[in-house]
Amino acid sequence: MRTELLELLAPSAERLCILVVDGSEHLARLREMYPYAEMHAVTPYEEIAENEIVAALGVHWHIFDWRRDTLPFAEETFDRIISAFAIECAYEPYDALMALNRALKETGTLYTCYTNIRYHRVLAALRDGEFRVRGDRHLYAKPEIVRLLNDTLYKEIHFFAGERDDDPSAGEAWAVEGFQNFSDDLITRTWLIQASRSTAAAANLKLFFSQESRRMMARLLHRIEYDIAAEHAVTELRELCMREGIFYDYLSDFVAEVCVHEERVRSLLTGVLADI
Repeated sequence: MRTELLELLAPSAERLCILVVDGSEHLARLREMYPYAEMHAVTPYEEIAENEIVAALGVHWHIFDWRRDTLPFAEETFDRIISAFAIECAYEPYDALMALNRALKETGTLYTCYTNIRYHRVLAALRDGEFRVRGDRHLYAKPEIVRLLNDTLYKEIHFFAGERDDDPSAGEAWAVEGFQNFSDDLITRTWLIQASRSTAAAANLKLFFSQESRRMMARLLHRIEYDIAAEHAVTELRELCMREGIFYDYLSDFVAEVCVHEERVRSLLTGVLADI
């Protein structure tokens, strides 16, 4: 069984900004999926960017080695970053993931994958004293990937089986020896990852209003929550909602997302919620 990384992405006519790192083979399909996207691609090989077929796709090329050189992009530039095997290929995985995170918009998502060190054939090779992976690549198990992504500030992480054996018996044999086989991990050669900068709920909130408006709402709500000139903060919040067109459902969801003492805040905002 094999699932490709691009199968995790949904086609869209939106004018997204997309970065592809060392993945020129994906560009034609991505252009079909995102006909109006501003697409950027990174490669260390000039001949790839000069290829006639690739040149016709309207891609902005950046020629450098992303594993060694600093990414030349402003913070919060991209809606999607596709970088297959970035974690295992990077010289410094933590630094690479942080750099990709900074290049993502608040609502952006990284799509990547890795070779599973707990795949039964890798385990069998290690047991026999062999290590068949190139020396410049890192191998990980899922818990290590989760820790690494958490440490580099990705808020919502999903795993999908990439390449997996059809026959589960090999995994079952290792499970008998005491190896855990959660989600058929032992017969999964590659895992695909979808890692977002924000949770789905927070990302939805960030789509509607500017960062400055959201920052102001959060500040006022925290002042109300902890009774710091709360009455004045309620008045300011009402004015902000009327001025920016902030609607009831949005403010209600925002309270749920940012406030610890949610019910107390809602009781103090009864008038505001009734007015919008």
